[in-house]
Amino acid sequence: MEERRVERSGSRLYSRRLVRRQAAALSLACLLLLLVAAGALALTGDLTQPAGTLGCISETGAGPCANGHGLFVPFSVAVSPDGKSVYAASYNSRAVVRFVRDATTGAITQPAGAAGCISETGAGPCADGHGLFGAQSVAVSPDNKSVYVASSNSDAVARFDRDTTTGEITQPAGAGGCISETGAGPCADGHGLDGPLSVTVSADGKSVYVASSNSDAVARLNRNTTSGAIGQPAGTAGCISDTGAGPCGDGHGLVTPYSVAASADNKSVYLASNGSNAVARFVRNTTNGAITQPAGTAGCISETGAGPCANGRALSAPHSVAASPDGKSVYVASFDSSAVTRLDRNATSGAITQPAGTAGCISDTGAGPCANGHALVTPYSVTVSPDSRSVYLASNGSNAVARFIRNTTTGALTQPAGTAGCLSETGAGLCADGRALDSPLSVVVAPNGASVYVAASDSSAVARFDRAP
Repeated sequence: MEERRVERSGSRLYSRRLVRRQAAALSLACLLLLLVAAGALALTGDLTQPAGTLGCISETGAGPCANGHGLFVPFSVAVSPDGKSVYAASYNSRAVVRFVRDATTGAITQPAGAAGCISETGAGPCADGHGLFGAQSVAVSPDNKSVYVASSNSDAVARFDRDTTTGEITQPAGAGGCISETGAGPCADGHGLDGPLSVTVSADGKSVYVASSNSDAVARLNRNTTSGAIGQPAGTAGCISDTGAGPCGDGHGLVTPYSVAASADNKSVYLASNGSNAVARFVRNTTNGAITQPAGTAGCISETGAGPCANGRALSAPHSVAASPDGKSVYVASFDSSAVTRLDRNATSGAITQPAGTAGCISDTGAGPCANGHALVTPYSVTVSPDSRSVYLASNGSNAVARFIRNTTTGALTQPAGTAGCLSETGAGLCADGRALDSPLSVVVAPNGASVYVAASDSSAVARFDRAP
């Protein structure tokens, strides 16, 4: 009897120890899960704006921001692939502005005087340049050697040589420094360049493409990969327009294009055509950079199927287009739809299709029909992070930058609820409170994924955000 009691007592003791061990193991497992979850949350592209003057640079230091120059009404911002520089195209300053970027922290500073900007007349105070009236869009070549600016009032693309060590830019004299619609500037004579609003460089560095609003065209420029010099092929090889005017090749869905983007695999070029309510697609020759548009509905997707294009939605007055680095998706900022639109991309052919229903778009009110989002009123710019995990929208009417989590397998977008989904000038729109975000027109992510920069026209500023990589 005594032995049985000892045996039972030992059994109970063993059971207690087992329960304690299981509880400890469960606690450890829960802790690991929390750590994994915390790590996962850190990988969603969350944005925070540094306090005070570290969070922005503006023309007058208002914001409150650090004091800059040549920053009246910036329309576009770009980061060099080496991460050392940030550039802005300032419409009213008629200038391209240079910032030195700390590759570790993402902090930006503007060099004093003429080292900090180049303008049409040297005002700012900036260095004196040409072909910069109405500087609208800026792009940096993949090899870090060149900077290009599309200037709508000069009807020109201006070229700058970039020092790959310092990021300093200089403009070649005369016709070597720009190409314009009529050769004015003084620039080299081009065509299909009336009212250029957007410029991009192909990933292989061989081509520069321009969205020209008044020409209803996409213009093609050949780029010398050693010097960065640009030249335009003659006749129809140099541009494609909505009616073949220019003289250009004949295309469709190309009325008043606002934005141009090239795919990372060099196979495709896409155009957001504001007047056509469409996204146009072009097949790119990876050897020489020539582009051709597929016939009919294969060549474009529009709000109503007009063009003639495939029928889409939430594509009213698209202002910006971006292709994901993984080649699976194309995204559109649709101004009048107050929406970000998703298109699936065939990685082999470059063909684009829009998913049905709410999977195809997110809008400010859920109209479209789209999924319901917030801080998406009249968006002007869209970009995809280098890791393809995040999409950001510069929403002009919301005075905000909106954030979306991207499914890297499907390309589907979801917007976090409340303040996690956006930052705005006053915290309105269910957003976190930011500054220097009055009428944002452009958003870009640094190559290392650690920083996001926004050009805000009415703030006359470039705002900086830290991004959870």
